[in-house]
Amino acid sequence: MGYCGMTAFIDYRSLSIRERSHLPVEDRSRRRARLVLIVGILIAILAGAGTYVVSSGSQSQQVAPPVATTDVVVAARDVPARSALTLADVKVEKFPVDLAPKVAVADPKDVVGKIAQTALSAGEPILPSRFAAAGAASFTVFPPNAQPPAGSTIPAGTPDYRAMSITVADALAAGGAVQVGDIVDVLFAFSLDPAKFFTGTDPNRLPDFSSKIVLQNVPVIARTLSVYTIRTDAQTAEQIAYLNSAGGVMSLLLRAGQDQRQASTTGVTFGVVFRKFSFPVPGKIAP
Repeated sequence: MGYCGMTAFIDYRSLSIRERSHLPVEDRSRRRARLVLIVGILIAILAGAGTYVVSSGSQSQQVAPPVATTDVVVAARDVPARSALTLADVKVEKFPVDLAPKVAVADPKDVVGKIAQTALSAGEPILPSRFAAAGAASFTVFPPNAQPPAGSTIPAGTPDYRAMSITVADALAAGGAVQVGDIVDVLFAFSLDPAKFFTGTDPNRLPDFSSKIVLQNVPVIARTLSVYTIRTDAQTAEQIAYLNSAGGVMSLLLRAGQDQRQASTTGVTFGVVFRKFSFPVPGKIAP
């Protein structure tokens, strides 16, 4: 059988072993190379698939664990200094444990009603250091039940509340028994010379002492020794400053907590106490 020029058309599988052995070397080498190429492609595919499976498994094993968090109470909005915190002023947010302040407050009930000594910014963790230290003066200029919400407009007609300090010796402040939270009346006594302040020549006007309760139902919102901080309005503060400068004596009269009555008084000079107590009038006597 002749093979020359017919090699490309021979079906290799139909040949006997003897006939195959007589095939040209070139044809067998070409088939061997094709087989090696196919095997290499299969190995490459299998290797790629294995690599993908391994890398996918390692990636699933390297997923970061969830970050541990803790509750932290923060300001829900900007809060001015000297404000009593309400539930609307605070909220709870989750902080990573490693980033949360060590002394962070976790429960809103621990801060509601307390007075912020300094302004708070929205989102700021509310720390115990923002409140007055134990025993220190802590108060709001507005009465707690009249304090407008942070950032809101103050309603028309709201008094111009002010905190004002006056110095009163213990002997003139119920023996020093007046404490923060008490309600007092302010009594003022001074020496009055009518000729210095009034015109005319009324002979019945004489220099004398005069005393009068000038303020009633005044809340004491702070105290440091004999310095008392009271809540009043701007105009009354001006009047108290004048009385202090007049050189008189100011006393604090302690009220019962439940007594909100207005006392109707007219003030006192010598004529009033003379008629009230019937002081004897000294007269000249012969030696």
